[in-house]
Amino acid sequence: MTVSADYRPAPAPASVPVPAGRVVALDVFRGVAIMAVVALHTSGMGLRYAPEGSALGTALAVLNRSLLFVVPAFVFMTALVLTRSALRHFDLRRYYASRARTALLPYLLWTLLYVLFRFATGQEDAAQVREPGRWAVWLLYGKGYYHLYFLLVVLQFYAVLPLLLPLWRRRWPLWGVLLAAAVAQLAVYGLNRVDVLEFAYPATMAVWYLPTLALGMYFGANEGAFEALWARGRVWIVGVTALTLAWFLPLSLSALQEEPVSTLAFSAANWAYTAAAVLVLFGASLALAATRGRWVRALTVLGTLSLQVYLLHPALLYVMERWGFPAHPLGFAATLLGYGLAALLVPLLIARALTGTAASRWLFGR
Repeated sequence: MTVSADYRPAPAPASVPVPAGRVVALDVFRGVAIMAVVALHTSGMGLRYAPEGSALGTALAVLNRSLLFVVPAFVFMTALVLTRSALRHFDLRRYYASRARTALLPYLLWTLLYVLFRFATGQEDAAQVREPGRWAVWLLYGKGYYHLYFLLVVLQFYAVLPLLLPLWRRRWPLWGVLLAAAVAQLAVYGLNRVDVLEFAYPATMAVWYLPTLALGMYFGANEGAFEALWARGRVWIVGVTALTLAWFLPLSLSALQEEPVSTLAFSAANWAYTAAAVLVLFGASLALAATRGRWVRALTVLGTLSLQVYLLHPALLYVMERWGFPAHPLGFAATLLGYGLAALLVPLLIARALTGTAASRWLFGR
């Protein structure tokens, strides 16, 4: 899922080669990530109905919490693709015009559509539509529906990208980038805790994703750097991901059970795990792209339509949730899997049918 796909800069100079497998890997990455998004939201739906303390409920909770890297993954990929493009050729007027058409307008439209959906389905009191304060929350914090905050996060990144580009016109060591991002992230956390920043919903702010944004911009600015890092350090990256998941998962499961958890420990573990998991996902995507198999072609198609699937699938999940679940664990699991597949495939078919139409350009910016 990316909302910058239409920005087509001038071709890169011959001195800046693009690894042949990377272009395919970007869409494979998005394809795998959007499957993880649908699995995250489907497992979250299942958790509301699984018997408390059951093996099924525990499995769904572990799966759900383990998939929390998905939004940082799309943030990472957005930063990587846009930084790479902008550093080759950048026209400020064209850039902002493109962002308005492909990101801002769809965000406003989908906020309106999902607010209306909430009213129509009884999720929101219709009287709220006349409250300016409610519209401010829906628009300024991405709260029109639970998934729309991602679009707000990338809009914030788009707004400040021109200010950040000069930093990336020179080469920085990766360790320095990671250290600076970690210090800046902890500073943001601290300033918010002492009510200097006063973020009502921190996860809707782009500065809550500084490690993955920094990694995305770093690898976008340094062609071939990730491939080199992955070739020599994949075992270490996978190991760090496993260790940070072991740190994050107990904290996240405790928070899910509404048990007291240190917000600093939870946030630090979340930033560490999601940043590491994103790198593993990118490395796996490069390896998959190199195989050029049937699954790769399917994931590539899914990746090119990931934004459309992202926007459409929550409404379908809401409808299917009304259909309920069987009492037997196997029937429950099979039904939940069916709901997840439908939430993935139906939006995909709709997106394919709308490709190239005016409706697609209005709804999805492409």
